[in-house]
Amino acid sequence: MKTIKFVFLSAICLPLCFGCSTSSENSDEDVNGAKYVSVKSTTCEAPSDWFNLVNGTRKTLAPNEGSSSVFADNATVSNCDFHAWSWQKFLFLTSYTNGKPFFLDSLMQVSAIGTQLSQNQGIQLTDVGQASSATDILKTNPDFGKTQKSDTVYYSIHMNDLMYNTIQKFAPIAKMNPALVQNQTFPVGALELKISWVNVRSLADSSTYFITDGLINGKKARIALLGMHVVGVVENHPEFVWATFEHEKLAPDYNWSVATPSKDAPVSSTNNFLLFNKYANATVKNITTGNGIYTNVFSVYKFGVPVEKAIKGTADVQLYMETSQPGAENFNNIRTINQSVKTQLSGIWDNYFYNGSVWINTAGFPTNASQASLLDSLGGNLSSSKKGDLTRGSVSAYNITMETYVQVGFAPTSIHENSVGNLVNCLTCHNASGNKSNLSPLYISHIFTGYLKTLQGATPKQVKQQHVDEIKAFFLKRAKTLK
Repeated sequence: MKTIKFVFLSAICLPLCFGCSTSSENSDEDVNGAKYVSVKSTTCEAPSDWFNLVNGTRKTLAPNEGSSSVFADNATVSNCDFHAWSWQKFLFLTSYTNGKPFFLDSLMQVSAIGTQLSQNQGIQLTDVGQASSATDILKTNPDFGKTQKSDTVYYSIHMNDLMYNTIQKFAPIAKMNPALVQNQTFPVGALELKISWVNVRSLADSSTYFITDGLINGKKARIALLGMHVVGVVENHPEFVWATFEHEKLAPDYNWSVATPSKDAPVSSTNNFLLFNKYANATVKNITTGNGIYTNVFSVYKFGVPVEKAIKGTADVQLYMETSQPGAENFNNIRTINQSVKTQLSGIWDNYFYNGSVWINTAGFPTNASQASLLDSLGGNLSSSKKGDLTRGSVSAYNITMETYVQVGFAPTSIHENSVGNLVNCLTCHNASGNKSNLSPLYISHIFTGYLKTLQGATPKQVKQQHVDEIKAFFLKRAKTLK
């Protein structure tokens, strides 16, 4: 099996410089035996100063994101630079300040419509629906916990003052006249997190999870962190960099070594996972939106890098899907930086891994105004990742706890038939098409659109349903164009 290298040409894209050597090949085998060909690298590694200790506590500095950062030059910024930002930002957010991780000490919790929530008694948890549908919820494997009962996965949203104040400033303006926010973007440094949690009773052994106080539907509970989206604006990227992290033992991986070009592989496991029972036999239906199957889920694309099986000669081989981002390069950079962090990180956060990130290639668009116009022009197609498109990084980026049911699109009937036209990532739902007549990069944030809709008179329930309806309508339209 050979590493596939692609060269992309586009009238509006300058070459994107990547930072990894491609001198030799090796294969990376996951726990289910699926082999991913990757390229050896000595460049995409975590520097030792990320792990400096001060009085015995790790103090990771925040990454440089502005005009003096690597992101300021689109001609030299590399694929690895985005993955390095993702890891450093996560490590910064989980460094302790005043006895708490920075994200709990210094960020505010907000609701899906932008209302500030008090954390005096712990993180407030009421939201259970995933972005794909208000009825797409996720439940734990009852055999994995202390009570032998299935618990629901909950979600919280956190942001910094810069993000919050931008929303508060421009939503009222958008209500008054949407055209006035058409070229407005979130500033460099704006940050939002989405975090998945579960009641600690769901875990027979909670020693490898970050645990804190929470209020689940108003009742005090100890809660365990499962996954985290880290979403931030860096220089030249008002679309945000969308990074995601997960606990390392939540669900099994799809067994690509058994799958064929014409047949899916059933998913089973000899071990219990938090989200998968070892007696289960799962199919694509377990990860399809609207099916009402809330447990026994699995991860399809490792690190959000799409692959496929193909016939080569007389053998079935596994290849990286041909997309706008060279899969081997992206996979290898994530793999090597994860390994580099693993060898240097200690403590509870060592049990979480980076599952990829996604962003847009803005080379050729040197100003904020031109970048805003680019995002507006892409509108709802921000996530399109066919050859020649602008999506970069893990073009099928997902978190098993947050995008559980859209890993292979919104209405898949199989995994083996999935194609580049059906790929879903964070930018699928987070795009600039929040207002059909006046597009704006501000609409990329669902908190912005949620707050705006409440100013226009919608209830929180209506906001959620409107968003789901918009996503379904978009995919129905796109499905017709792909036929």
